[in-house]
Amino acid sequence: MRHARRTDANHRSIRDAWRAKPGWRVVDTSHIGNGFPDLVGAHHKHGVWLVEVKDGKKSPSKQRLTEAEAEMHGLLTAAGCRLLVVARVEDLP
Repeated sequence: MRHARRTDANHRSIRDAWRAKPGWRVVDTSHIGNGFPDLVGAHHKHGVWLVEVKDGKKSPSKQRLTEAEAEMHGLLTAAGCRLLVVARVEDLP
Protein backbone atom coordinates (compact mmCIF):
# COMPACT_ATOMS: atom_id res chain seq x y z
CA MET A 1 0.00 0.00 0.00
CA ARG A 2 1.43 3.35 -1.04
CA HIS A 3 0.65 6.33 1.17
CA ALA A 4 2.82 9.16 -0.12
CA ARG A 5 3.74 10.30 -3.59
CA ARG A 6 5.06 13.21 -5.57
CA THR A 7 2.68 15.80 -6.88
CA ASP A 8 2.73 17.26 -10.37
CA ALA A 9 4.51 20.59 -10.90
CA ASN A 10 1.20 22.45 -11.29
CA HIS A 11 -0.48 20.80 -8.28
CA ARG A 12 0.07 23.69 -5.86
CA SER A 13 -1.08 26.39 -8.28
CA ILE A 14 -4.25 24.47 -9.16
CA ARG A 15 -5.00 23.71 -5.51
CA ASP A 16 -4.45 27.31 -4.43
CA ALA A 17 -6.49 28.74 -7.31
CA TRP A 18 -9.40 26.43 -6.47
CA ARG A 19 -9.20 27.41 -2.80
CA ALA A 20 -9.33 31.07 -3.84
CA LYS A 21 -12.62 30.61 -5.71
CA PRO A 22 -15.52 31.98 -3.63
CA GLY A 23 -17.47 29.39 -1.67
CA TRP A 24 -15.10 26.45 -2.25
CA ARG A 25 -13.53 24.40 0.53
CA VAL A 26 -10.68 22.35 -0.93
CA VAL A 27 -8.78 19.55 0.78
CA ASP A 28 -5.48 18.30 -0.59
CA THR A 29 -5.70 14.50 -0.61
CA SER A 30 -2.60 13.83 -2.70
CA HIS A 31 -0.90 12.14 0.26
CA ILE A 32 -3.46 9.32 0.27
CA GLY A 33 -2.09 7.60 -2.84
CA ASN A 34 -3.52 4.26 -4.02
CA GLY A 35 -5.18 6.00 -6.97
CA PHE A 36 -7.29 8.37 -4.87
CA PRO A 37 -7.77 11.79 -6.53
CA ASP A 38 -5.45 14.65 -5.55
CA LEU A 39 -8.05 17.17 -4.41
CA VAL A 40 -11.56 17.16 -2.98
CA GLY A 41 -13.62 20.32 -3.23
CA ALA A 42 -17.01 21.17 -1.75
CA HIS A 43 -19.29 24.08 -2.56
CA HIS A 44 -22.76 24.80 -1.17
CA LYS A 45 -24.21 25.22 -4.70
CA HIS A 46 -21.94 22.98 -6.80
CA GLY A 47 -21.67 19.99 -4.48
CA VAL A 48 -18.60 17.81 -4.03
CA TRP A 49 -15.98 17.31 -6.74
CA LEU A 50 -12.89 15.12 -6.84
CA VAL A 51 -9.97 16.29 -8.98
CA GLU A 52 -6.95 14.47 -10.35
CA VAL A 53 -4.19 16.92 -11.28
CA LYS A 54 -2.03 16.14 -14.31
CA ASP A 55 0.84 18.25 -15.61
CA GLY A 56 -0.19 19.54 -19.03
CA LYS A 57 3.44 20.27 -19.89
CA LYS A 58 4.33 16.59 -19.86
CA SER A 59 3.90 14.31 -22.86
CA PRO A 60 0.45 12.72 -23.28
CA SER A 61 1.82 9.35 -22.19
CA LYS A 62 2.99 10.89 -18.89
CA GLN A 63 -0.43 12.50 -18.36
CA ARG A 64 -2.34 9.22 -18.48
CA LEU A 65 -3.96 7.88 -15.36
CA THR A 66 -1.98 5.18 -13.61
CA GLU A 67 -3.59 1.77 -13.30
CA ALA A 68 -4.50 2.51 -9.67
CA GLU A 69 -5.94 5.93 -10.61
CA ALA A 70 -8.03 4.47 -13.44
CA GLU A 71 -9.40 1.75 -11.16
CA MET A 72 -10.24 4.22 -8.38
CA HIS A 73 -11.78 6.71 -10.81
CA GLY A 74 -13.98 3.97 -12.25
CA LEU A 75 -15.13 2.97 -8.77
CA LEU A 76 -15.83 6.56 -7.71
CA THR A 77 -17.70 7.57 -10.86
CA ALA A 78 -19.76 4.35 -10.75
CA ALA A 79 -20.73 5.36 -7.21
CA GLY A 80 -21.96 8.72 -8.52
CA CYS A 81 -18.98 10.92 -7.62
CA ARG A 82 -18.13 13.87 -9.83
CA LEU A 83 -14.52 13.52 -10.87
CA LEU A 84 -12.37 15.61 -13.19
CA VAL A 85 -8.83 15.31 -14.51
CA VAL A 86 -7.39 18.82 -14.82
CA ALA A 87 -4.16 20.24 -16.18
CA ARG A 88 -5.10 23.93 -15.97
CA VAL A 89 -6.84 26.20 -13.48
CA GLU A 90 -9.45 26.92 -16.16
CA ASP A 91 -10.50 23.24 -16.05
CA LEU A 92 -11.70 23.45 -12.42
CA PRO A 93 -15.40 23.48 -11.59
